[in-house]
Amino acid sequence: MRLRFLLLVAVTASLAANGCRPQSAGFTAQDEAAIRGMFDARIADIRAGNWVKWSNQHAEGVVLQPPNSPTIKGRAALLAWGQGFPPIDSLALSDIQIWGEGNLAYATSAYKLKLKDLPADAGKELLVFRRAPAGEWQVVAFSLSSDIPSASPTLANPPSK
Repeated sequence: MRLRFLLLVAVTASLAANGCRPQSAGFTAQDEAAIRGMFDARIADIRAGNWVKWSNQHAEGVVLQPPNSPTIKGRAALLAWGQGFPPIDSLALSDIQIWGEGNLAYATSAYKLKLKDLPADAGKELLVFRRAPAGEWQVVAFSLSSDIPSASPTLANPPSK
């Protein structure tokens, strides 16, 4: 009888503890719309050369992996990278896909970029978002990859034997 009572107490305590754990917020249609809006704002800010506003969409510890360049870490370094960007003739995103669960989301898109006096580029990007404590979404990591083969050997373009 005492064993049953102890078992009942253990099960009840376990259920109570699980019921009191904070539940992560779901990923809603409003979350997807907010992130989609961030894409629109990112493009507008980049086209306008408003790198401060653009960089503020990113977490303080953001990580950027640009094509054919070293990794950039931190919002201040990201801002410096943006401010050093060549003038843009045109930039467009397409095929934006967004997925999420709780306080994390990720998105992919294709891009077309034309820099002044340089050949056009096309590629893709992968972004990771995290919901900040105040509830807004921030980019915590993103990677850009050009579809145009590099002149130097890479994993996608190994040297021939």
